[in-house]
Amino acid sequence: MILIIPLFGHLLTSILILAVPNLPRRELLFGVVVPVDFRSSPEGRRAIRIFRCVVAVPAIAGLIAIALWGSRSVPVVTSMAAIGTSLAGALTFVAMNRKFKPFAVQPQSVRVFELNAGRERLPWFTWLGLVPLLMLLATALYLQANWDSLASRYPVHRDIHGTPNRWADRSVQGVYGPLLFAAGVAVYFFGLALAMWYGSRRSEPLRRPMVGFFVAIGWSFALMMAGVALGRVIPLPVGVVAFAWLPILLGAGYLIKKSNEPRDPDPTPDECWKGGMIYYNSNDAALFVARRYGVGLTSNMAHPWSWVMLASGPVLIATGFLVNRLL
Repeated sequence: MILIIPLFGHLLTSILILAVPNLPRRELLFGVVVPVDFRSSPEGRRAIRIFRCVVAVPAIAGLIAIALWGSRSVPVVTSMAAIGTSLAGALTFVAMNRKFKPFAVQPQSVRVFELNAGRERLPWFTWLGLVPLLMLLATALYLQANWDSLASRYPVHRDIHGTPNRWADRSVQGVYGPLLFAAGVAVYFFGLALAMWYGSRRSEPLRRPMVGFFVAIGWSFALMMAGVALGRVIPLPVGVVAFAWLPILLGAGYLIKKSNEPRDPDPTPDECWKGGMIYYNSNDAALFVARRYGVGLTSNMAHPWSWVMLASGPVLIATGFLVNRLL
């Protein structure tokens, strides 16, 4: 029973990596533009089979390692299993990309690189990305009103056996620090939603789904942190806290559905995709373009703002820890 969660987590991760060849649109295989029916050809099926066989080896080995040695050191064994499976998937993906790139379908002679012309209204649901801030504020006010009901010391983390191994005191830092961090995360993902909308081409069909997905992430994180905070005053069933995952699951499902719908030919040059995974094109003004692996959009690493966004995540985490210590 102790190992069910890490085993399930590794199994889910492995399944997602094994599904990588089938997640993008039909005309994409390992980041290369191919004929729509190539995926079902003998060459296409063989390439997918090789990819899955290579990934299956560390995936199965990881499951065995977690089952045998996970109870001794769950974080280390689980992390090593995930790294091994992910690395095998990435290296095999790049190898297949290099193999098929010489046979890629020639792109259009005229490429479209223009961004949004003129003003365009944001989707109405974008502003729902600010609702998590109201949730967290309401939670903070409720905790303030019920301050005397809070335990003077309570567990904030448990080990794999369910035994508390980290505690917090009833203080401004211990009570409101996690809520402030959650507010920062909500603002971060709201900013990413705006960047996705204004930084991608107006003709990009994944703009709206990506905005909705990032709004959903903000909701899920805020609901989760608010549920944990309220659990110190009101005993909440596990099912209620698990409900926090619903927005992100719905957003991810909608994004996957839209990513696999037919669309216009990819306007990004093949030579600007490094290994079929990283897009680098200094002549493209777009900050975000459609991925050639997985689903959704990815950033143009030749754009300076891509590096700003890449660094903003660690900066947010570091700021959260700093603020939590200073409170």
